[in-house]
Amino acid sequence: MHPVFIFVSFFFFAIANNMLGPLATNIMAGTGLSLSQSGSLVSFMQIGSFGAILVSLFVMKHLRQITLTRMGYGLLAFALLAISLTSGSFLLFVLYMVMGFSAFLIDSGSNAVLASDYYENRTLYIPLLHFCYSAGAIVTGFVILPFKGALWRLAYGTVGTLVAIVVILAYMEKRYRDKGTRNQGKADVVPPDVQVGPILPMVKDKAFVMYTLVIMLYMGSQIICATWIPVYVETELLQGPAMTALSLTVFWIGIAISRLLMGPIMQKGANPFALSITGMILAAASLLALPFTTNTIVVLVLVALCGFFAGATIPMYIVVTASWYPKNTAFISLSYILGGTIGRMIFPLLVTRIAEARSLGYALMSSSLMLFLAAVLLVLIQRITKERKV
Repeated sequence: MHPVFIFVSFFFFAIANNMLGPLATNIMAGTGLSLSQSGSLVSFMQIGSFGAILVSLFVMKHLRQITLTRMGYGLLAFALLAISLTSGSFLLFVLYMVMGFSAFLIDSGSNAVLASDYYENRTLYIPLLHFCYSAGAIVTGFVILPFKGALWRLAYGTVGTLVAIVVILAYMEKRYRDKGTRNQGKADVVPPDVQVGPILPMVKDKAFVMYTLVIMLYMGSQIICATWIPVYVETELLQGPAMTALSLTVFWIGIAISRLLMGPIMQKGANPFALSITGMILAAASLLALPFTTNTIVVLVLVALCGFFAGATIPMYIVVTASWYPKNTAFISLSYILGGTIGRMIFPLLVTRIAEARSLGYALMSSSLMLFLAAVLLVLIQRITKERKV
């Protein structure tokens, strides 16, 4: 699969992953779901991802990563198209589980393909892949604007169709390219001596386990913000569709800028833990201040700052842990996905319970506590690993 198609597919994957927030009120109106029930769609999606992780332990050794990636996109396109063609809420929950199953295959497979088939360019391609996800998330709010209201199911069908077209074009391009390069061996393959290292020391490493817990807390907070900030802007600040979409966009713009700046800053010798700890505290403070203002511009600024200050958490995790265990990048990727899956499965449902009991603003404040806790864990990790080189 050519890198261009991997990037483009990941862009549409990001849109599919972030549609729920801008469409949540329309989904609730169209299906009769309550706030907590609609929030549990996120949890069902993560249950699907967790199921894919368990299945992958048995089949991953028998299938190529590119095959798993294609399977993931096939399932994603099916689920999106099925949502647009069905009615009621039961199938919606089932299809969100299918989307979650596909999400793990796409996320892990795309990273693994770029790290192995394009080994020499992996340091360029993998950050670019995550930037494409941020770019897709940025435009999501505006892409679905024509589908707000009774047409919300059509939004899923449209994105599903685009995903299917890109995957079909990628397959056709691969077949055409193979005719001219069948026996030339142009792909860069990871040298055997750097592919795999022992996993047990990582599992026993308190710092590694704690850092994965940081990812769990961060991803839980991220999905809460991406899903419920647009709902907060629409229902509690009483803003229209354009401003609702903009609230999601500025959040992901903050994240994208943070990820773009991380590389140059790290190359200048910045301390990754100092950056992460400071970023987590400032992101938590921005989110904590959100319910205390009704000024829409101030809210948008706080949302953007929240995204920016904590936006580089995942790339930072991969950079730091890979310096500890350079031969275990595959297990590091699996660990961040597993931690993120658990965080996105547990915390969104908890937030909706708080929102129904108090308000969505208070629920978002509780999300800031997760970022504060992540900062505390990072301080402890820094003390444990002060003798390690990063």
